[in-house]
Amino acid sequence: MRVLHIHDRAGFYGGVEQILYDTADGLSHLGWPQGLLHQDPNPDPEYLSAFTQTADKQSILQKFAPDVLFIHKFEDADQIRILAEQFPTVTMIHDHDLVCIRRHKYYPISSRVCDRPAGIACYLHLCFVQKASPDSPLPITLQGVGTRRRAIRALNSVRRFMVGSDWMRGELEINGIPGEKIEIVPPIPAAMGEVHSAPLSAAPEILFVGQVIRGKGVDLLLHALAKIPPPWHATVVGTGNHLQSCKKLAHELEIEERVHFAGWVAHQDLTPIYAKAALTVVPSRWPEPFGMVGIEAMARGRPVVGFAVGGIPDWLEDGVTGFLVPEADTGAMARAIERLLRNSELRTEFGEAAMQLVRKKYQPQSYLQQLMQILERVA
Repeated sequence: MRVLHIHDRAGFYGGVEQILYDTADGLSHLGWPQGLLHQDPNPDPEYLSAFTQTADKQSILQKFAPDVLFIHKFEDADQIRILAEQFPTVTMIHDHDLVCIRRHKYYPISSRVCDRPAGIACYLHLCFVQKASPDSPLPITLQGVGTRRRAIRALNSVRRFMVGSDWMRGELEINGIPGEKIEIVPPIPAAMGEVHSAPLSAAPEILFVGQVIRGKGVDLLLHALAKIPPPWHATVVGTGNHLQSCKKLAHELEIEERVHFAGWVAHQDLTPIYAKAALTVVPSRWPEPFGMVGIEAMARGRPVVGFAVGGIPDWLEDGVTGFLVPEADTGAMARAIERLLRNSELRTEFGEAAMQLVRKKYQPQSYLQQLMQILERVA
């Protein structure tokens, strides 16, 4: 089976590019030739090594002769429409960009998760008012939903849509994509196959790993931590444009001495940090399309406390592998964290269940096998 991936970028820019690379590399090792049609002016040679043939021009369609197209993120909606009409096509919806003009899927004023289709709600909640680019003479710009609707229509001929969670399936359905075309396939990176569990720490250490941006809710976590009596300590691993605001908030909440902002840490260096943690937190404000960071924590035998938004309820079973708490409810999050900190037996029980769940459901090889079945059916 010859698979041609279509994606704007050709380098290790982020999670989408990593899962695309791992997918192509994995399928290639299973005997399926992989191609890449991209629009990157500076492709990374190391990244391209996972593919048999690559190009930034449509000529690759004739030279590679794909059996099936696998679309990831590609801005040219008209091009996608033409390709999907000509070839058997699958697309993986990695995030909310297709249906959300803000790309975050939560309202800018209330910060509540948006469960409405692209349309009137985008105007009622002022989502169309956005920050302008740095070179703009005006501080804001206005964006309508027309581009989103056109992008969705361009996918009419796509035979299968892949999403990471049940929440994402619902998001596509309310935007007019038929449910029978949608498959839930959590994308599991190859690195998950190398993650091993470690004995739980007896120290009251709380761990967050992820980007420190508003959507990841580190500020919500800090408000929750401020409600928990000591002793406890928290480590925030990651960086982003919300980092300084969160450091300031920790000072205002008078918990800065108990919160360590560790900055960016390479994935291979996270093992000793997880080893010190009693539990992990996923305090996301935005509805995670899946929430891989929680799976990585569970694979290490760490119970998780997370807000019940997006794809998090798909893998975090309340009272079994950790605690799900209502959206943005920092009081409930504080109580859940405190309960785990005070009960080592419960932490051990949840951590073991979490590790077993990951071993059973969330492995790279099972992801590739499920993907191969879908690609074969579509082709």
